[in-house]
Formats: sequence, structure tokens, C-alpha cells
Amino acid sequence: MHDDDTGCGCCGDEGPYYFDEQGDLVEDWGEGADWSAPTPPHLAAGPRERVRPEAVRPVLRQRSCGLTVLKGSWLVELTSRVREPAVARRSIRGPMRIEVQERALRISGDIYVHSLPDLRTERSMLTRVVHDGDGSADDPTYPQLPPNQYSWYFRSTGVSYASGVLSFGLRRHLWDRTSQDFVSEDAGSMRLTCRRSILARSGSAAVLNGTATIGGRLYDVRATRTSTMYRGCAVEVDVMTGRSWPQSAMHQGVARTFRDVFATSGWDVSVRVDELGVPDDVSMSMAELQTLLTTHRAPGSGDPWRLWLLVGSAQGGLFGVMFDDDSVPREGAVGFADATLGDQSFIEPSARNQPLDAVPAAFLRTLVHEAGHALNLFHPKHDTHNPPIGTEIMNQTGDVMGFASATDTYPGNATFAFAPHDHDSLVHAPDPQVRPGWKNFGWGHGSLSAGVPIPADAAGLQVGDDAEDLALTIDLPTDTFVGEFVTASVTLTNTGAEPRTVTGRLNLAEGYLRFHHVLPDGAVEQVRDVIVACGPRAVTELAPGESMTARMQVFFTSEGVTFEQPGTHVVRAEFVADTLTTVRSNRVRVHVRTAATETEVDIAEQTMDAGVGRAFALGDFGSDLDARARLVTVAEAHHDVDTGGAAALVLANSLARTHTDYRRSARGSGGGADGAGDHPSDDAAPGAEDVTAGADDVGAGAAAWGVDATREAAPDEAKHFLDLAMQGRTAEEMVHLAATVASPVEAGAPVVGAAMTRARRARKGKADLAAAEAIVAGFGTAAPS
Repeated sequence: MHDDDTGCGCCGDEGPYYFDEQGDLVEDWGEGADWSAPTPPHLAAGPRERVRPEAVRPVLRQRSCGLTVLKGSWLVELTSRVREPAVARRSIRGPMRIEVQERALRISGDIYVHSLPDLRTERSMLTRVVHDGDGSADDPTYPQLPPNQYSWYFRSTGVSYASGVLSFGLRRHLWDRTSQDFVSEDAGSMRLTCRRSILARSGSAAVLNGTATIGGRLYDVRATRTSTMYRGCAVEVDVMTGRSWPQSAMHQGVARTFRDVFATSGWDVSVRVDELGVPDDVSMSMAELQTLLTTHRAPGSGDPWRLWLLVGSAQGGLFGVMFDDDSVPREGAVGFADATLGDQSFIEPSARNQPLDAVPAAFLRTLVHEAGHALNLFHPKHDTHNPPIGTEIMNQTGDVMGFASATDTYPGNATFAFAPHDHDSLVHAPDPQVRPGWKNFGWGHGSLSAGVPIPADAAGLQVGDDAEDLALTIDLPTDTFVGEFVTASVTLTNTGAEPRTVTGRLNLAEGYLRFHHVLPDGAVEQVRDVIVACGPRAVTELAPGESMTARMQVFFTSEGVTFEQPGTHVVRAEFVADTLTTVRSNRVRVHVRTAATETEVDIAEQTMDAGVGRAFALGDFGSDLDARARLVTVAEAHHDVDTGGAAALVLANSLARTHTDYRRSARGSGGGADGAGDHPSDDAAPGAEDVTAGADDVGAGAAAWGVDATREAAPDEAKHFLDLAMQGRTAEEMVHLAATVASPVEAGAPVVGAAMTRARRARKGKADLAAAEAIVAGFGTAAPS
């Protein structure tokens, strides 16, 4: 196949070609098959079409399109042949992606439907949203429509192409707008024809016309190509003072850019460096990062796809994080410029002991990786479909380093492209799965019961062999009520006779540990932290019989309130012990009931608030004053139960430090990399060149910022809430609860150390204090006990 985007056709690529359900070229359709037929027998579906007289057009000066003309993003519009009353008219349209590779062709699409009394109004709207120009390759646009109009998704089940006729069967997945999930599926077919006038000017939009059989009804179809790429997204970048956005990076002798890496999978991203002067903060708390995201991200109209990235300072040893809050899923990501590479021999000599900011190739890879998470891509070893681990973008840094050597050093050994599994997801996964801000991280290809499944190979759905010399146990309450603060303890034990080197990060944020959660209705979800954290894999050695234990809150996770449904829940933990083995825990049944007593009802009234849940997850209420007030109510009235004690400790953690809300004091007063300082237009077309941001612009950016310390540290109040949490608890219970409140990936969260200090002042027994100190030593580190 040729890469001809002129739309004029190519010699030898008019077919016939046949492609199977996975889009792969079929060399031999079968003995006796009619290769001259435009549609193979298995693709024939639906009633026989009745060709309208007006559909028979003269073919003078027209010829069939070449196969490569099909490649790209199309606006597909369906019109029923059944005449409907004006009040019942509906617009049925959306993006269709036709991927044409050397020996493959696959089609997918997303359809949006809404009532349309006036069809002329809809045509005008589509002209504005989809066709800002003439649809040529120099003016790419992408059908990006309101989520509240989403109706169904389809994927081809086999394709034929011959003499300009594209025929394919399709599997349709129907979307329920109330449950926000796919609820059923059926089958259909499309038959489209591409004819191009020999007089058509170069670059003019290609058009497909034909019919579709959907739900037993015949539709006329018109598809207009809007780009040779498949999807587009506008990326807003803000940069902290003293750090830099890696405009380009030399890698294996080639200059790489953020945009170019995504282009390898047919994504057209426009990168706008919006701010260069985010005030310097050597280590923002997770709550401060969340506040910065929600208060500074440029407002959007709700239709164009947008992603926010921050070039930040540091957070312990992490390279980056992605926020996956239940209220705004996958809303933005951060790359930490000050994170430092090691000095191992497999790291390029000039990069050893250097911050990421000083190693453009490593930092660019981190930022693309975090953006991939925001587009709902997993680490391969954490994906239930078991794709191979390698050196491509979505592999964790530690795994890529594992393939490096003294002669093939990191980051030079990294592959600046997406692996096939991730490429398929970026191009063909449904809009709700990919679009930032729609469905939570992991929904679809990572969740076990939602989305559209991706075929798995003969290895099935598994990640790693079962470890025979390790045991994993999970401890959860067997009875709880909706609104009660719930914690879990997970313990990994070496049951073998030899020392065992294992992953040392036993938490729900970094992906090595995950909970499989069976809800009362039978749905299966994966429970994760609201923060997806990435960095080099830490390891520790467990001696025979030695264990390490982590404690975590599971009240508010990627699911929102985890145990919100009354009934029996089943939870099982899985932990990636190393690159080859996984260890699975016992199954725990948690019986969840509604609040019954006056105390329980009082607690639930306060805690079933998203702001309170977020505060429990981050260990800090940030700038949410309503959440603070609710936490105070619970802590003051109910500190004798764990929910009240946890509320008191969140308050103690928050009030022990300053929470700074960074925001620009004057929009448009400088700071934008283009000198204007304004936010990017909501309609900025993906495909714009990356904005060059020079060092001389940094000062202007800082001048546009105001620093509003919305919450000063209040040590006396923090002490008061520590005292409340200490009442009636042993030192071990106090510190245990504090360890579940603090974010496990946040360096410097004060509450764990403060809880230990308060326990010592309470003059608890030696054994009790020793148990508490062991919890402190193991918090956030790879410290076996």
C-alpha cells in the first residue's frame, strides 16, 4: 500500500482486498471464493438495497479512490430512509476512524444522537465544529461532540475493498446515558463508495456515500474525511519557574517532540505552553497540585478534547503523577522536573545523578507517559490483557531501565512510540474510554466488566505467574455501613526458604498493588488510588519468614466511595512481586449496610460528600472549606470511632502546613509563551505547531501570577485534632490510622510523624510504642518488618 494523501488513487491499490475481524489482510479467502464480488459472503447482511434513481450519477470523469484515501478521521452521518415527522427528526453522526496500514485495515467509530427539529441548524453546527476549513490535510479537524449525546460505538468485524467500494460488517455497542456504560450489542453493516473526479483539486476532502443496515433498518450514509490522522487533542502546558518544557530532545540522533511521539499512533496533538511562571515550590503537596489543576486549567466549551500538563518540581522519588478523581476522571498530569536519575552503569554517563529537567529525552518520555495515562493507557504489566513488557512509552521507567545495559544505556534504549496494544486503544477504543475527563482510569481495557473488551491471545487474562514462595493477605472489616471510613492492611510474606527480592512499593497509587472488587450486582472493578504515580521500581529483600505490611484507606478511591452499595462485596488483592510473578491474596467478604444508628446517620450525612472523600484520599482538604467544616463536625462529635479519628487526622495533617493556592492574578498580563498571556482558544485546532518557549519568557510568566495563601499553618488547631484522635487509642492504633490518612506517595506528609510524637507524649507502653514505630518506619518505604 502507498501513503498517498492526495485523494487521487494509486495504481494497484484498488483491490480487491479482504481483511478479517482484527483488520489483518487475508491472503487466501478460500478455494472457490468469488474475488470479484464487492462483499465476501460473511459480510453480506441486512435487506437488499433499493437504489434510488437520484443515487445513479454519471461516472464520466470519475474514478475509484485508491485505498490510502480511506486513511484517517471521517465525519459519518446517517439518515434513515423511513420518513419521520419533523418533530421526531434526529441527528445521527460522529467520528469514524479508518486505519490503513501496510497489510491491515480496521474501522471503528462513535455515534452521537440528538433531536433536531431544524436540520439546517445541525448542518451549520457541524460546519463550525468539524470543518473550520475545507477539510484538507493542511487543515485537520476531528468530530468531537458533546458526551451527553453519545449513543453507540462500532468496530468492524471484517472488511472488503474493491474498485472504490468499501464494505464491512460491524459490531455495535449500545450506550446507556443513565448508567454511563455499554449495556448491549448487536450487528450491522455498511457499504460505502468512493469516487473521485479527475478534475478534483489536490487536497479537497474525500467523500464516501452509501448505505448502512443498523438495527434492521436501512440508512443513507455520507462520510467526509476531516484528517489523515485519527484523533486530535489540545494540550495546555504550564511550567514552574526555573524548570523547562522539553521542546525537543535528541534521541538516537533524531530530534523528538511531544507531538511527534503521539503522531506515531495517528494522534494530532497541539501543544500550547500557556504559562512559564508557575511560582516556584520545591515540593507541592498532592492537595496543592490538585488545587492548581482545578483553579488554573483554562476553561473549555466542553466539546473539544483537552489535556492539562504541569512541569512541576518534585514529590519524593516519583517521576510523574496523573490525577484520576471520580468527579473529573483523568483531568491532568504532572511531570516532576527535579526528580533525579541514578548513577547506575546502565544510565547514560551524562545523565547520571541529573534531574530529569537536565535530560530532555528522559523528561520528554515521562511527560508523554503521564499524558498516556490521562488517555487511559495502562502500564503493560498492569493491563489485564497481558501485553508484553518492552521499552515503549507506557512501560514503567524501571522496566525500560531493565532492558538497558552499559552499552545500550537509558534513556537511549527507550522506544519513543506506543506499543501495538496501546496504539490500538488510542486509535480504536470508544470515546468514553479515551477522552480525558470522561470515564475513570482503567475503564474499558483495564476494567474487568466495563467498556468494550479487547481480544486476548492464548495466554488469556493474566499478569505474571503465581509466586510460590510468597503469600499475600488482606485485612478488611467484615461489616461496615455506607459512609464509614474503611481501611485495609495488606501483608506480603516470604514463605520460601531463600531470601526474596520483591517490589518494595505496597500501595494502590503506583500500580503494583491492586484490588479486584466484586460489587453486589456482580460487576467487577479494579480499585486504585485517585492518584496514578510513576517512578523507578523500588525493590527490597525479604528474608525467609519476613513480611512487610502497608495500611491504606479504601473509603474513597478511583470508584468514588468504594463501598457505596449496600450488600455483600468481595475483595481480593493482587501484587506484582517482580517482572515475572504475581501474588494473590485471600478473598474477603465485606457486608455493607445502610447507616442505622443516630451516630452512623450523622457520620454518613457528612462523609458521603465528594469533597470529604477527596480529603480522605489526599490526606488534606486543600482549599475546600465545606469539606473542612464537615470534617470538623465528624471529628468533634465522633472522634471515638475510626471515621471521626480519621477526620481529626486529616485536619491535623492539613493544618500543620500551609496550603498555597497558585493562580494568575491578571489574565492576559503576560506569561503566555506567545507573549499574549491569554489562555488558548477553546477552538484551537489540534495540529498547531508546538509553541517555542524561550528562557527569556520566564520572568514575564511569573509576573502574571498571584500567590494566594488560602490557608496558613495553624499548629494549635493541628494539636487539638491530634489530641482528639489520640483519645481512647493505643499508640499503634493512632499511628495505624494516621498511615491510612496520609497519601503514600507524598513526601513529607506531617501526620504520621506527628501521630508518633503525640503517642510518645501519651506515655504508652514500650511494646505499643515499638509497634507504632514499626509502622512509621515502613510508611511510604520498602521497609520489611
